[in-house]
Amino acid sequence: MPTQWNVDDLEIVGYGNVLNHDMLPSVVPPVYRLSDDPKRALLPPYFFNASLLCNATEVSQSELEILRDSNEVTLFDDVFAAHAGFELWIDQDFQRHYQPRDEANRELSRIAAEAIENATEALHRGNLEEAQRLSGVAISADDTKLEPLAIKAAIRRLQGNSAGERLMAELAAPVLEERLFTLLVDNYCRGSACREPAEEPPSPAPHRPMLGVACLRPAA
Repeated sequence: MPTQWNVDDLEIVGYGNVLNHDMLPSVVPPVYRLSDDPKRALLPPYFFNASLLCNATEVSQSELEILRDSNEVTLFDDVFAAHAGFELWIDQDFQRHYQPRDEANRELSRIAAEAIENATEALHRGNLEEAQRLSGVAISADDTKLEPLAIKAAIRRLQGNSAGERLMAELAAPVLEERLFTLLVDNYCRGSACREPAEEPPSPAPHRPMLGVACLRPAA
């Protein structure tokens, strides 16, 4: 059996997980099928080598339907052509988007930045529940950003949850040392107490502290 396929010879029938509202927006790994043999589906995990899909797991149509019925994959009502260098992602209304990777990354980064701004405003108003929700949106949209972890840590500090605050610091540790992360959290907490905008945080390295994906993607 082949272990690689040309992406342009494939169609997308769904994606390799099942999402709920708390996971949106989210980049998802497509479930493919062969254009010239629709009964052969290809599942993650896999990786890409230029325009080739490599090391996917091949299943039959009946096996794919079993996976759908057991809530292990999501299938679309229709299918569409696959393209090399494109990203599949699902927005907060469960609408799918299939775009060139750079374009998708820009849109998700915009969503994350907007969510961070709104989360900060909610924190300043004392609406911790909304700040928590929006910081989760930011992490889902762009897991390279550090600010959502700091906002979550500030929320936990204001709630008296020291263990939760430490967990956020541990998640941020590969990007920012604990001392600097604590200063950032201090700043968000002061902003919350005084209802003043938080200062611009230090720019983190392009590391993904919340990374957990079903397929490997080339760097944008």
